[in-house]
Amino acid sequence: MLRWILAYTLAVLATQALPALPPWWLGALVLTLALWPWRYRPLALAVALGFALTLWRAEARLADRWTEARQGEEVIVTGHIASLPEQAQEQWAAHNRGGGAAPQYTWRFTFEPDRGDVPRRIRSSWYRTPETLRGGDCWRFTLRLKSPRGSQNPDGFDYEAWLYRQGLGANATVRAAERCDEAGVYPVLRLRQAIRDRLDIALPPSPARGVLTALVLGDASGLRDADWDAFRLTGTSHLVAISGFNLAIVAGFAFFLLRWSWGAWPPFTRRLPAQKAAALGAAGIAIFYALLAGFEPPVTRALMMLLIGLGALFLNRSAHPFRVLALAWGVILLADPFAVLSAGLWLSFGAVAAIVWLASGRLGTESGWRTAVRVQLLLTLLLAPLTLFFFQGTAWIAPFVNLLAVPWFALLTPLALVAVLLLWIMPALAMPLLHLTDTALAGTHTVLRTLAETHADGWLAAAPPSAALLLALLGAALLTVPRGVPLRGLGLLCLLPLAGPPHTAPRSGFTLTALDVGQGLAVVVRTANHTLLFDTGPAYEEGFDAGRSVVVPYLLGQGVRQLDMLLVSHGDLDHRGGAPAVRAALSPLEERGAFARTPCAAGQAWQWDDVRFTVLNGPADAAGEPSADNNGGCVLRVETGSHAALLPADIEKDAEARLLRDHPEALSADVLVAAHHGSRTSSTPAFVEAVNPEVVIFSAGYANSYRHPRPEVVARFQRLGIAMHMTGHEGALTLPIDPQTGAGDVQAWRQVWPRYWWAAVLPVPHLD
Repeated sequence: MLRWILAYTLAVLATQALPALPPWWLGALVLTLALWPWRYRPLALAVALGFALTLWRAEARLADRWTEARQGEEVIVTGHIASLPEQAQEQWAAHNRGGGAAPQYTWRFTFEPDRGDVPRRIRSSWYRTPETLRGGDCWRFTLRLKSPRGSQNPDGFDYEAWLYRQGLGANATVRAAERCDEAGVYPVLRLRQAIRDRLDIALPPSPARGVLTALVLGDASGLRDADWDAFRLTGTSHLVAISGFNLAIVAGFAFFLLRWSWGAWPPFTRRLPAQKAAALGAAGIAIFYALLAGFEPPVTRALMMLLIGLGALFLNRSAHPFRVLALAWGVILLADPFAVLSAGLWLSFGAVAAIVWLASGRLGTESGWRTAVRVQLLLTLLLAPLTLFFFQGTAWIAPFVNLLAVPWFALLTPLALVAVLLLWIMPALAMPLLHLTDTALAGTHTVLRTLAETHADGWLAAAPPSAALLLALLGAALLTVPRGVPLRGLGLLCLLPLAGPPHTAPRSGFTLTALDVGQGLAVVVRTANHTLLFDTGPAYEEGFDAGRSVVVPYLLGQGVRQLDMLLVSHGDLDHRGGAPAVRAALSPLEERGAFARTPCAAGQAWQWDDVRFTVLNGPADAAGEPSADNNGGCVLRVETGSHAALLPADIEKDAEARLLRDHPEALSADVLVAAHHGSRTSSTPAFVEAVNPEVVIFSAGYANSYRHPRPEVVARFQRLGIAMHMTGHEGALTLPIDPQTGAGDVQAWRQVWPRYWWAAVLPVPHLD
């Protein structure tokens, strides 16, 4: 069985790694050929099934996506809210409209339309509305639909993959809405919504209520980025999001309670042994808990593992834990081949496998607190490669925090569940228990926040290559085998590659990478021994943060552990929003530009590795000019040999005219990052001709509302035969600039290692 599951898994993984899906009939052909009678037919059938099933499911999911040809089209649809809506109050709305105005909100939710000519599931956003949304409600919406597309960068968060895993075929913005009456649908979702409503009434808004709701319903919408940062820095995120830990705690609590109470009644035990009765009861409680959590994929995976283990116990089967784990893995992948794209699958199974591995005679003979410390340290060691792979770092204080946090949450989780159940049955009894739980969680949250703030350097940021992580995983396994096993000492050697970051810097000249941060700018310039970041992309409150999601993962993946310089060109949010996340993770040695002690000023210059950096413009140069903020932005020229790149930030025609007057000899460049994303107020004909680049890069978001780059700007570059690229269409753009040969070929991330679920690379740009 284990060989078949492994063969099936490898086939699923190989299919998911394809850059494009083969025709559907190929899957049927492979499955048919696998039926040929030969020695390895069972394994061949497992491989063929993995390939054919994944291909069939993927074709159906891709066919359900909204096409780019209909981008921005508005449709009127009736349907239901199919998730617990996530609410983010627009803090500026009530303030700007006067103190007596009703607060306005932003809602994000999954919408399932009734009509079949649109995607079955749509990720929807409704901005600036006083309406209150509830899961399961019927609405008639006018939706502006967008194809599922997101920023694409090396090592960054893949939003398109997340949409694909969730089966979301489109993004949408609500343009108009009208309620409709239709009852009797989504009963589980309505139950979860009712529980959340009661919790909202019973408890005041606070992070503690957010944690309580997350523990009971798997709804983390009440937690903010600062809360998740605290959990991440202390290594306790797994305790808050409903996963195998929470489910095992609740089921274990139910098992021991039922076993004790059932055994107290001899007539019951004669009909059904207490152990079997407890297994049945624990399974029922686990299913109910998973139902409250909405059967989200992590919960479903944990439930599957638990039910198979309890089933073996009920049937008196002494199956090895690894066989139970492998069977659960196979069932999950058979039901959902896309689960392999989820970090949660690997982390949850990895954690259980690590615990089983340690429990198989590897914990020594110590008892009490020594065993607990040993388990936490060894678990951290075994899971570190997975944590580094998925989160680009690990918290060194995690094992020590978890020594207390794990038993504490093991007590609070069933207590929270009991309190919520009593809220329906006996509200008078529930309220004291609910407030007790809320108070305990509030104190816990405060402690974790304090630990995160006082141990901010406890997060070890790193993104080693996959080969080094696989070797480290082998090393961790060797180090945790029983003493006396040969080759145990080789484990330390296997960990050594983690200490040395990959060397991806150029040997001469420099490389320039314009990251895909949507409508914004973030450019990385690397020389042989130094790294400069020019702008950090946008960040929105409780929303997309380019610094956290794009810039930091990219730099860590390149082996950069600390920035030599952070240069923020000016104060616009789309250029400086990600700076706090970058500072926290990469501790720049020097900062210049907006909000730094050293502002930009024309004439500033420095040299790294035979590469010269020169500032051509700063705030003082734009004094008294229109759009002084934009025209006072830092303009940076990076030069090696006789070749250069020019980064003019958001300057407009007035600043361009001044540069033409004051620094005409410094404008010629091989590569130009277009000023102000290609707006009509920049890239004047005289400026474009003076720079006369071989390559121009537009750092602009896909289908952005400003229609950047503007057609008239594009036309100016086209007339000169300049190659044009756009981050929003091609993903991150990287090119080397050599002191002898100049600019090399542009590498677009969407073409370097494409995935079949990614949106296509589009021409640059549309000139409609």
